Amino acid sequence: MNARTTLSAALLLALGLAAGGAFAASPPTAMDGEPAITTKAEPVVTWAMAEFPQGMAATHVMAELDPKRILEVQAHNARGGNVPTQIGVNRAVQAPLQALKWVAAPGGSVARVEITSPDALGMRVGLDVSGLPAGVELRFAGDLLPDRIARVPVEQAKSQLSNGVYWSPMTDGATQVIEVFAPAGMPTAGLTLAAPQVSHLLTNTIEQFSLTKAIGDSGTCNVDTKCREAALGQDFINAKNAVARMVFTKTGDSYTCTGTLLNDTDGNTQVPYFWTANHCIGNQTVASTLQTFWGFEATVCGGSTAAANTARSGGAAYLYSEVNTDAALLRLNDTPPAGAYYAGWDANPLAAGASVLAIHHPSGDLKKSSLGNQISQDSYNIEVGWTSGTTEGGSSGSGLFTLGNGYQLRGGLYGGDATCANSGNLGNSLNRDYYSRLDVVWPQVQSYLAPTPQSFGPSAGRDYTGAWYNPAEAGWGLTVYQYAPPANNLFVMFFIYDQTGKAQWFEFDGTWTATDVRSGNMLQSTAGAWGPTYNPALRQFTVAGNATLTFTSATTANVTFTVNGATRTIALQKL
Repeated sequence: MNARTTLSAALLLALGLAAGGAFAASPPTAMDGEPAITTKAEPVVTWAMAEFPQGMAATHVMAELDPKRILEVQAHNARGGNVPTQIGVNRAVQAPLQALKWVAAPGGSVARVEITSPDALGMRVGLDVSGLPAGVELRFAGDLLPDRIARVPVEQAKSQLSNGVYWSPMTDGATQVIEVFAPAGMPTAGLTLAAPQVSHLLTNTIEQFSLTKAIGDSGTCNVDTKCREAALGQDFINAKNAVARMVFTKTGDSYTCTGTLLNDTDGNTQVPYFWTANHCIGNQTVASTLQTFWGFEATVCGGSTAAANTARSGGAAYLYSEVNTDAALLRLNDTPPAGAYYAGWDANPLAAGASVLAIHHPSGDLKKSSLGNQISQDSYNIEVGWTSGTTEGGSSGSGLFTLGNGYQLRGGLYGGDATCANSGNLGNSLNRDYYSRLDVVWPQVQSYLAPTPQSFGPSAGRDYTGAWYNPAEAGWGLTVYQYAPPANNLFVMFFIYDQTGKAQWFEFDGTWTATDVRSGNMLQSTAGAWGPTYNPALRQFTVAGNATLTFTSATTANVTFTVNGATRTIALQKL
């Protein structure tokens, strides 16, 4: 697997990824892991206007949170079972925000909004961004860490809508500061930003996600991953670097779980597949709100100081989940940070009594690990007992590993009765946790993690590289670039006009599904604003539709695609 190739300017008119060619082998049912390939350093994000004029920000201060809401969170988390740990509560914003007040800034104009929920340790704000056009940039920070800034192009925000709102990245403190940047030449009159709701968080990064002040910490028997590095070696270090803490929002209430970055068998790509639990994220509405935290672990064994960690707030594409096993597979919209690892996996049935390892964030705490054994399994779940450590709320979705060629994922945490009180005694029937079975859901997720090798491709001797168009629709067409055999990969890009008459560009992410037939998703991308430099790490992809491209001869083709709710079939010819 390699990072998505960055094309030269000459090829930017020919983007779209797929595999092809002739293969004989069947797809494997086990896969090794590999390090994430990251060539760029983390971008330094700053305010578009560092010193915003005092009194110009649109401010909104909410009433204090009713203490009963915290008691409700405590009751939710005390239920146990297969529920994600709640870390934030929904609050409706009762009055509209003040109108944006614009100030001239380098390269454009800036407005600022400040929203406060008293006594919140952190904030997410549900924003209505429909009043902001493409080209606008949003920046977010909290009053406790005003220099930890997240930048989000409004196009990305609109691709992550959840029930019509965009949930901002988590920030620290009771006030979230939102900067709105409009580039030079964009009229600011009539631009609007609304905030119908906020998620009042009971934790933050300064408190290292501890819920002590409101709910409770993880148990003392939990073992920091740092404590096992020397004994378990590099294979363990690799596996723990595949694990991320999750924060997501459902109807305004925020939760935490754990997920694992997974490798796939395509040697040409690094697709950020992410394994977790259905009871954490079971639909696209929630997947769009996902924020992941990487490297959130103790710097020393038994320490309380977190290592430098990196957040990603681009959400995810929902691919699959299932209630009985509680398995869920996502594809992150963001590229994982440097140091992350794509974990291996094994989709064969787990051997009776096998030694197992769990890596997780109990109660959202610093990353921990647990050792145990398989006790039994049924049609849906693996039953595990712990000899060292345990799991808790916040561990939900975390991976269960066995040691093969490195540590390989076998499933994700559903729930159980294991606690520090019963850990270490495999004979205690309460020392049990239950995990989804990768081997059971394998038929549903194989197409992502181990796509069937293809025997299809273009007809012998054909090269479809070139511009394809319909003479009756001048000014519109597809640009195709075909790579050399045996793979015969195609890069395809085309555009349509949206309701405002502006061109929307799409990549065609397809595979050869028959001779001379390509089918797959249409992807839309966002990235950093154009300037003297370009950071490919900021490029993100969203599935916007699907298409089938059928070549009927060396110079003719038909394309059928669905986007923006409309389906078209168009005959094309090669220039």
